[in-house]
Amino acid sequence: MLKILTLIGARPQFIKAAAISRAINNSFLDKIEEVIVHSGQHYDANMSTVFFEELGLPKPNYTFDLQAKGHSGQTAEILQELEIVLAIEKPNALLVYGDTNTTLAGALAAAKNHIPLIHIEAGLRSFNKGMPEEINRIMTDHCSSLLFCPTATAVENLQKEGITHSNGNCTVDTPKVFSCGDIMYDNSIYFSDYSKNNVLIDNNLKEGSYLLFTMHRPSNTDEPKRLKNICQMLMRLADKYKKNIAFPMHPRTKKALLTHLSVEDFEAFVQHNFIRIMEPASFTDMIALEKNCELVITDSGGVQKEAYFFEKPCLILRSETEWVEIVEQGAAIVIDANEEKLNSSFALFQSKSLTFPHLFGDGKSAEFICAKIVEEI
Repeated sequence: MLKILTLIGARPQFIKAAAISRAINNSFLDKIEEVIVHSGQHYDANMSTVFFEELGLPKPNYTFDLQAKGHSGQTAEILQELEIVLAIEKPNALLVYGDTNTTLAGALAAAKNHIPLIHIEAGLRSFNKGMPEEINRIMTDHCSSLLFCPTATAVENLQKEGITHSNGNCTVDTPKVFSCGDIMYDNSIYFSDYSKNNVLIDNNLKEGSYLLFTMHRPSNTDEPKRLKNICQMLMRLADKYKKNIAFPMHPRTKKALLTHLSVEDFEAFVQHNFIRIMEPASFTDMIALEKNCELVITDSGGVQKEAYFFEKPCLILRSETEWVEIVEQGAAIVIDANEEKLNSSFALFQSKSLTFPHLFGDGKSAEFICAKIVEEI
């Protein structure tokens, strides 16, 4: 029996972990024992506890009372706490997801304690090292023994950095690299059957006639001039097309709006006739919002993909994206915080017929990952 320690700490990781835990419960209970550690990176109930309940995730075996707020402090604190858990549990491998401070701390802890690291969502690159997430991705991949890539592009990115599939034992010096599809696609298929449209009714949104907006990245929220510009260009877009914009507001985004906007600008945005400010959406509510919207505007990597899964065009509020496939397919456009690009791209999607071929696997990525863990670790 393999003991796998799963480290999670942020909303996207809770969702991804649900797919793996579900696969273990359905098909690998006699082969894999999963120990779940919650780093405490997302401490807000709407960003943490509700997802465990809704997604059917097992209760964490360990939960850290994370106090630090900054990137370095969070990483250091998680690393310190995690080393204690590793000494107690002595797992066969440590599993991490994505690109957060939690992910990086897990990678460093595994490397320093000579424990094989499994990285799900490996090989993604924005090629912008000014993003904390990019540094986290690169460091984690180079500490990993078993790397699961959601796309062929991700495999190619690793090859360019010298990380290739090796023969023999699975170690950090001879890693195994697999293209497995995206476990978020697994979840979107699975949970779409459970999503309901109550969130639309509660926020006076009509199916197919509203835009979905999410924003949380520091590059957008922590620069006052850019933040104000994004708010203003969204209000003007809504006014021009008479479109409601559903905005599930991330806690750090709310804090940034209150901190960086004047009282007048803040009130103008949150009380705008077409802006529907919402509490952070649960995963199934988010699926309902994505399935029924007309178009998505986001800086979230996960929401970009989910827009594609539900065949919705996407405007990306960043200067680059890790998910180049959806841009190359023509289903998403990188607009940065440029109002001219926002308007021209929105108009293009109003008139353009889109196709959404399967780019992210067959919806059975979690089963593939678990089988390879049993085979390779």
